[in-house]
Amino acid sequence: MNYGLSIPLGDRSLKDHAAVLDRAAIAGYTDVWSSEVNGHDAFTPLALAGQRYPGLRLGTAITPAYTRSPALLAMSAASLADATDGQVLLGLGSSSDVIIERWNGVPFSDPYGRVRDVVTFLDRALSGEKVEMETPNFTIKGFRLGVVPRNRPKVLIAGLRPGMLRLAGRLSDGAILNWLSPDDVRTVVPYVYEGRSDAPEIVARLFVVCSSDTQKVREHAKRAIAAYLNVEAYAKFHEWLGRGEELAEMWAAWRAGDRKAALAAIPDSLVDQLFIHGDAGTCRARVQEYVDAGITTPMLAITNLDGDDADLIDQLGRRATNAASPTGHPTNPAQKPVDPVVAQDRQRWDELGWPRPTAMSAFMSLFRTHERVREVVRKALKQHDLSITEYSALLHLAMAPDHSSPLSRMAERLLISPARCNYVVNRLEGESWVERKPHPVDGRSTLAALTENGAAKVDRAIAAVSLIDFGFTGANDEALNTLVDVLAALGQSTDGQPTEGHSRDDAATTGTIAGN
Repeated sequence: MNYGLSIPLGDRSLKDHAAVLDRAAIAGYTDVWSSEVNGHDAFTPLALAGQRYPGLRLGTAITPAYTRSPALLAMSAASLADATDGQVLLGLGSSSDVIIERWNGVPFSDPYGRVRDVVTFLDRALSGEKVEMETPNFTIKGFRLGVVPRNRPKVLIAGLRPGMLRLAGRLSDGAILNWLSPDDVRTVVPYVYEGRSDAPEIVARLFVVCSSDTQKVREHAKRAIAAYLNVEAYAKFHEWLGRGEELAEMWAAWRAGDRKAALAAIPDSLVDQLFIHGDAGTCRARVQEYVDAGITTPMLAITNLDGDDADLIDQLGRRATNAASPTGHPTNPAQKPVDPVVAQDRQRWDELGWPRPTAMSAFMSLFRTHERVREVVRKALKQHDLSITEYSALLHLAMAPDHSSPLSRMAERLLISPARCNYVVNRLEGESWVERKPHPVDGRSTLAALTENGAAKVDRAIAAVSLIDFGFTGANDEALNTLVDVLAALGQSTDGQPTEGHSRDDAATTGTIAGN
């Protein structure tokens, strides 16, 4: 089952969504979905999410079929697909007369025909076909998509009643549903299946509102119900679902301009049908009811009336990483830093059922951190014409009591082969930073000794890497001491020797900073 989160979340700016995406990935969300009304456009939030987590599925729910030209819709979907490894799902719908005509100044005519024609065009354009198309809604002459994505976007149609639902099943990859209960899902979904040989994707936006105050939840939900269910398309939808009598009083009060009476006419039972609320466990169980009724992708639109919306991501996710409190708050809201790539790999590893996921995560975290730190240090030393291995060799000699060391000991300390060590010393000797000397006792051994020029070089190199905190910029001493202790403890679990068939040069590139 796919599991989606509606973004942007709350009042956060888009640039502040990194932590939201991190929490979502850890909690097991596979999708993020964005809409387009009068705030952010539908594509920008998804593009940012795809850059942080390239494997996430990215969906619009919805993009209006009127406000962009058909060609621009194709280009937008293709560009998003080109920027990510995940599946792109272009959810299209007619939207409403308020959004299309009143807010965007575009005539809202023939919504069924407009959606049908746009989806037909997209099916051809996203395949790279040259499109010649004349419809009552638009005429296209010779358009060919310049960037045909390798992973073709799926197209879904937002539908409420039988006509659009059947269209979604017949022309697209599935349907997007909204403002309905689990029982309503059982009424709606069969229309999408009509005329199909394969199972469609069925996405539903689910409104999840958490608070310890049930009255506050109902007041919030009733304001949303009044705002949406008085729009003609949604009013007809709920009349078709059999709620005409239940909503008649609200509709009449709204038409009369009495907003207060309209809110008062909304029964609590309707809130309980259309909104998911309660503690985290109750909410997750309610989401499962939608899945059992036929939803293949629940998309959670989260509101936390008692605090930060993001605090609910963990508790409502598939993994439910934090135990819920009766108020819907996480018991431990403090979040640890997350490497998004490791978190995503961990999620996929779990899904595939591969063994030892924690060990895999530890390896990936260590490897990625090592590579990042190593690259920072490498750039700092490059300004002084030193590789990391050369710097490590000079540092080893500078710390030796008499500023000299047998080459064999140097190779052992740097975790490189004797041949590699000889090569490094040759390079340092050529720069007059090191000189070879015979060993005073062991005639079979040669010493590498630091020269005066070499000592000055070490001082300059130490100053350079100190300025960047040896690659650990921003880390405090407590964190670094903890890192040293953890690595030391882990190091005791292995003999530190390279695996058979691999040289110490291999070990140097995977287990120590002393790589090139």
